[in-house]
Order: sequence, then C-alpha cells, then structure tokens
Amino acid sequence: MKKAIFSILPGKFSLLLALFTFITFQALQAQCPVDPAPQQPCPPVTDCRSENPEFPGCQPPNNLLNVLLVLDESSSIASFHAEPDVEAAVLDFANTLHSNFTTANRVKLRIIEFSDNANDAVPLTDVSAANFVSNISNYLTADGTASANYDPDNGNLTNFEAALNKAASIPDIDIIFFFTDGIPTKGNTSRTTLIAKANAIKCAGTYIFAIGVGSGANETRIQDLSHTDKLGPGSPNLISGADYSLESFSSFGDLLTELANSLIDKTPPTVQCPDPIKLSNKPGECGNTVTFTPNVNDNCPGVTASCTPASGEFFPVGVTTVTCKATDKVGLTATCTFTIRILDLEAPNIVCPPAKTISCEDSTDPSNTGNPVALDNCGISSVDHSDVRVDGSCVNDFTINRTWVAIDDHHNAKTCLQSIKVEDKKPPVINCPAAITVTCDTSVLKTGVATATDNCLPRPTLSHSDAHVSGDCEWLCEIDRTWVAKDACDNTSKCVQRITKDVTPLIEQALNGNPLVLGQAGATVTLTKDHADCVVKWFPYNEVLAPKALPFDDAVAGADCKLMSNPLDGAGHIDNPWLGITMKLSLLVRLNPSLGTRKLSTFPCDMHFIIRQGMKPNADVNELLRVTNLALGNVNVNWNVPAHAKLVYEYLKCIVGDKTVCDPN
Repeated sequence: MKKAIFSILPGKFSLLLALFTFITFQALQAQCPVDPAPQQPCPPVTDCRSENPEFPGCQPPNNLLNVLLVLDESSSIASFHAEPDVEAAVLDFANTLHSNFTTANRVKLRIIEFSDNANDAVPLTDVSAANFVSNISNYLTADGTASANYDPDNGNLTNFEAALNKAASIPDIDIIFFFTDGIPTKGNTSRTTLIAKANAIKCAGTYIFAIGVGSGANETRIQDLSHTDKLGPGSPNLISGADYSLESFSSFGDLLTELANSLIDKTPPTVQCPDPIKLSNKPGECGNTVTFTPNVNDNCPGVTASCTPASGEFFPVGVTTVTCKATDKVGLTATCTFTIRILDLEAPNIVCPPAKTISCEDSTDPSNTGNPVALDNCGISSVDHSDVRVDGSCVNDFTINRTWVAIDDHHNAKTCLQSIKVEDKKPPVINCPAAITVTCDTSVLKTGVATATDNCLPRPTLSHSDAHVSGDCEWLCEIDRTWVAKDACDNTSKCVQRITKDVTPLIEQALNGNPLVLGQAGATVTLTKDHADCVVKWFPYNEVLAPKALPFDDAVAGADCKLMSNPLDGAGHIDNPWLGITMKLSLLVRLNPSLGTRKLSTFPCDMHFIIRQGMKPNADVNELLRVTNLALGNVNVNWNVPAHAKLVYEYLKCIVGDKTVCDPN
C-alpha cells in the first residue's frame, strides 16, 4: 500500500491556499482528467479518481511484499518542531516490520523523500536483515546532505509530482505509504495532473495509502492521491479498503505501527461453535437434517468457516461431534467443536399375527402360531412375547392372550395382542381286546383291557359296562363288553368286545371217566363226556312245571340233545325241575367231591320227614342223591311222588343254594 504525505502550510498562506483550492476544484468539476492507459483494468472511477486495487495486506507469512514509504521533507515539518515525531514514527514502523517478520524475502522496504528529484533515502531492503533497523536509524539521525538523510529543514520540498514520478518508476511495489503535512508547492501542482499520475500507479496494481499529518493537511488533495474511504472511527479499517487518514504528529507513530502490522497476517481467526443441539428424529428416519452456523471473526477479511459434518447434512440418531474450522485468507486456522444429539423418539411399528385356533396337541410356539412383523426407523433390537392363559370349560380348552413387544435399538417399545384359542375336540382312539370265550372268569384280568390314546391326555380314563346278549351266563351266554375312553374334556370313544361264557369244559371234566346216571333202572338218564355240550343247552332247567319222576325210559341224549321221552321245553331246556336240580347237584358233587361228603345237618335247610325216612342216619349229600335218584326213577317207592315231589325238589334247591359249576363249593 502506498501513502502520500502532505505538509501543512504556514498560516499566512491560508487565504491563498483556500482560493487556489477553490479555483482548482471548479476546474475539475468542469472536466475530469483522462487517466493514462492502465496496465490492467481499473476499478470504476468516482470523482475522477481511480479506486485502489485490493489491499495487499494480510498476506501469508512467506509471500514477498514490497513496501514503499514516501516521506515529506518540507520545512513546515521542522517549523512545527515535528521532525522527532516523524523520525520516531518511522523507526517504530521499521522495528515493527523487523520484529514480526524474520523469514528472509517476505517483506522488503524502500524509502524515498519528497524533493525536486525524489531521491532514494533507503534502497529496497529485507526487513528481516539483522542490520535493517540500524540502517533505518542511521538514515534518520546521521548528519549529511539533504539528499542522504531525512532533513525537513532543507527548504520547501513538497513536490508531489516528483514523488509520484519516482514511485511509478520503481517496479513491483505492492503498497505505497505517502506522508505529507500540506499541499504540493513544488513541481506541477495541478490536481488533474497529479490525479492522473496517482491513477496510473493504482491501475498498475499498486495500493496507495495517503497520510495527512497536522492540522493544515488538505483532505481533498490527500484523496487525490489515494481515494475517498477514510481510516478512522466509524470508518472502514485499513484492511477493509480505507484509502487515507488524517493524523496528528503525536499519533503518527501508532498509525505507522498499525500499518506495519496490517501488512502480514500472523493472527489466527476465532471461531465460536453453536451450543450443543438436541433434536428428535425426523419421522420415519433414523436421524434428522440439522443446520447451524458457527460465528467466525478475524483481523483480516475473507475468513471462511467449514464444519465436519457440514450444516444441512443428515445426522444419525446418537451423538455426533461436529468440528468447525475457521480459515483466514492466509491459511491460519482455528477450530471448535460441539455436539449434535439426535434422539430416537419414534416407537417401532408392530403388526401381530392373526388370531388362531389350534388343537390342544398342536404347538403354541410362534413357529406354529405365527410371528409379528416389526419395523422401525432405526432398527429392531428385540421382538419378544409374554402369554396370559384364560381357562375355558375344561383343562385343554383355554385361550392364550399373547402380548408381543418390539423394542428398537434405542429402547422405544410398542406392543400388540394376539389371541390363540386352544381346544380339545378330538376323542381318544380306543382299541378293544379281541373277542374271547371263557369258562367262568369274565373279569378284565381274563378277557383283557382296552387300550386308548388321546391327542392331549397321556392316559385317558377307561371304563366298561357289560350287556347280556343271549343265553344264561351260569352255563352258556354271550356278553357285549362296551369300553369307553374319555379325555379331560369329556370327549369319548367306544368299542365293544364280545365275550362268550361257556362252562362246557367243566361239564366235560365232571363227566370225564364214569358216566353220570340219574334215576334207577328202567327210568334213568345217562350222561357221558360226549353230552357236555348238551348239558349247557339244557340249563337252566324250566322251573314252571311241577316236579315229577322220570318216565320208564333209560334215556341217553342223541346228537340233537333230545332226552328221549324226557320232555324239553321250547328253548331246549329240561322241562322237569326235579330232574334239573338233581342233575345240577350231581355235577357239583362231581366237580367238588367234598360237597358230596358234607353232612346235611350243616346246611340251613329244613328236611321234611318224608325225605328223612328213606335215608340213613347222619346222612350227607351223597346219601341224599342216592335216595333222590331212587325216588326220581321209581314211582312205586313208599313216597307219594306226586304229593311229595315238590318237597324233595325244594330241599334239593336249598342244598344247591347259589352254587354253580364255576363255584361248586
């Protein structure tokens, strides 16, 4: 940046200066000067002045920056006794440059002075050189000619034209600081000419910053060198595009120090992150889009901020640390961090399987009854269920109320209810024992037990009942045994086992060996082993007719089981109760010989004297049968058979009692 320095004129010239300024300004109002052809396009011209190029300050520390300081040598500076202030300000400027920038070839400084020839005071010098400050100090304080040292006492040297011509002749200057305490008094002082020369320098890419020092500095002529933006309170600062400043000699040193510090940026920016952000998820998504803006500041313009992740991105549920980085135009950075917490407040969506009815033997596991469908914006952590049983009318009829719960990855939960009806409608499967023929024992131990299985009850209840089908079960009959299997819910199934009871084997046993002869010679019934099947057909005998003796017939049963002249009823049963009871008692004695020797006196039966008179004293059952057979086959005995046959029959019945061939005891 280049600064022009103007001197303040003595008071006796004030009126003349005002008149000159007015005339010159009016001329410029009439016609603006034409700028020489610039080396590069100039910014738009305002009030005939070209704008400065971009301020070259805030450079990266390793960039080369050439600075030109143009110092006014007018005698008015000395007359105001301000030379020590100027020298101190320039020395502070040099010290600031040297102390801040120690890398070679970063900043170079050149000083020229206002004079008729605008001679070099200090050639282009590296500010990081060890002798840089001492060279500047020697230049300011050493004795010598006006051309070699800064000597404001050396006449009236406010020559803007010479200074601008010299500055324009120096190549690669980035910024010029012009310092003056007045208006031009030497050379061509025309505003048109001087504005054109200043415009040419600016349009070539060199920044001019003009500094007017003292109360007499002309602000308009200062602006002619640079432009119209003023550095000062409430005005843009230097690095934001200020073009000139009006200073007192006492503040001139501070200003130059500020300008030196503005040339190279060594101050990192500042960045302030937002406070932690907490948001809920976007409906249906596992996260949310978040926008934010960090607050950044820097001593130089052009600072930018970037954040990772960036504002406007999609942030997942959870805590994300965002790092924001501020970067200024020279690459200095600062960072800060903050957190973005996205909460998953959205419960899962769960759809239960439909209600289901199953049989009690079926599995209630979800693999059989169905699983729910669970979805979540972030993810399902678990799907589980709990069951509540509601009993029904029986142990295997019940309802399961199954509550399904889906829990997502962030512990949000949602439930649904499934109803599972369990029922027992199937009866047991029953298998009866095979049909069987038995002699006496019809118990299940003999005939067999049914087996049953059930779909739900391991051992269904078994029961049975017998129904008489045909025959007399003391001798020969058929029984249907109905087995019933029942489960816990009263479902039943039945089967029928046919049992035939036939005492023929016992009759064969009784008749094995000697034939059984009933009655006496001439009136007998003879039974052999071959007649066993006839015997079971004759019984039970018919008790309806009156007892009577055997006819004169030695009867032997034929193949048709006829007893010759002994009558049988329509069912083929013995039609003579006396013959029937005698035959039964005889068979019982054959099966149980001890019964034959049992004394009649041991039986609770009343014996009529007619029966007793034909027997031996202390008679037993065998004696009773002997006498009975005599009477049964001989009507000529002393008994009055027709009158007393019933007495014999009744006594024999009492002796037989409830004895059977299956239990002859």
